[in-house]
Amino acid sequence: MSEPIIEKAKPGDLEAILEVMKPWNMHHVPSPEMEELDLECFYVARIEGRIVGASGYKVLSQTRGKTTLLGVLPEYCKGGLGRLLQDIRLEAMHRIGVRKVITNADRAETIEWYKRRYGYREVGRLRKVSSFGDPAADHWTTLELDLDAYFRNSDRRQSATEYIARNEPHPLAPYPPLVINACLTGMIPQKAMAPFVPLGVEEIVEDAVRVFDAGARVVHVHARDEAGAPTWNARVYERILTGIRRERPELICCVSTSGRLWSDFERRSEVLDLIGTGKPDFASLTLGSLNFMTGPSVSSLEMIERLAERMRERQILPELEVFDLGMIGIAKYLERKGVIGGRKSFNLLLGSLGSVPATIGNLAALVAALPDDSFWSAAGIGVFQLPMNVAGLVAGGGVRIGIEDALHYDYARKTPASNLDLVCRIVRIASEVQRSIATPEEARALLGLGRQPKVGR
Repeated sequence: MSEPIIEKAKPGDLEAILEVMKPWNMHHVPSPEMEELDLECFYVARIEGRIVGASGYKVLSQTRGKTTLLGVLPEYCKGGLGRLLQDIRLEAMHRIGVRKVITNADRAETIEWYKRRYGYREVGRLRKVSSFGDPAADHWTTLELDLDAYFRNSDRRQSATEYIARNEPHPLAPYPPLVINACLTGMIPQKAMAPFVPLGVEEIVEDAVRVFDAGARVVHVHARDEAGAPTWNARVYERILTGIRRERPELICCVSTSGRLWSDFERRSEVLDLIGTGKPDFASLTLGSLNFMTGPSVSSLEMIERLAERMRERQILPELEVFDLGMIGIAKYLERKGVIGGRKSFNLLLGSLGSVPATIGNLAALVAALPDDSFWSAAGIGVFQLPMNVAGLVAGGGVRIGIEDALHYDYARKTPASNLDLVCRIVRIASEVQRSIATPEEARALLGLGRQPKVGR
């Protein structure tokens, strides 16, 4: 269902408003129970142009007001429209100085709703003079609301909600939507060790489409040449990114500037010079050197600064890769120097032999050390992928997932992983934790990106 639009009624809306009231027997207007409606004091809820709800009010004196009609079509009653329509008319009356509001209701559930939600109190009864509202009720219950007290309480409730969001743990504080970052290929996996790893351009594009449709909002891309070997060649990256954007323009694309195989700045940075539809949103920036089982990945401080500077010049955000606590210190150093700033996105990778061990305590220490205005995702290497993903999910972070980090779906290492299966599993777990998956726009906002560029199809 599309989002409702709540707005002032227009002169031609009377017939549609009365149609909304008809299922509730409140459409006899004018009548002894309801005079002509003043559409200047009415609001309507529209969904795809159709009026599906309406509410009105009347000013009785300088400080007193009265609600008139409030109704929502039965098929839309569970979406909170009644509350939106009530809220907007109360706000309208309060703005013009109304302090006391009278509401007449005849249905027990409606009377209870006004009392529980808004703090109305009963002040009397009125006998009905014609058929209107609930046919089984012969009288109206008159309710009164102190608008000043209501809005003071609303302000306190809002302050309490904001306090909880800032200071309490999840899920008492609302979870942010989950951003899933799928690292599809990596530098090491080959078909012999990971049969579902995408290597060719079209394979990577197809895999990116699949994981996006399953819930991933970021793809971390490594390019391979025609023989399946890792390549720094920007033209290959360009074919991958333009292919992804042709199919799923909302998908956020991150490219690699890894120092695992190449030590010179020219090859590591070439992908940063792409423009147009081939330009990446993010580029990886490993914040230090470390040892992998297959050899070292070397990133000197000078290299890190040069890559970060080039990313800033090209308006590509760095995806800050952290394998140990000291690497967060490098990020803070870069921010002090003004090389990076604003919203910062971190991948926290635990569990490799050369990185911080994959424990909850170590993940907590990394998160606690992050600078202000940081987004973070938890990643685990090998068998630690699922535990670290779940820890990040529960703690309120994002998750990095994919064949680059884990070749197998299971701890016994008998079932080869596919990127789609890994994403579907974390989406399923997120559903059990009652954490929503970020929309593309929500992901961009959380990561500090602007709106996605328009891409021709």
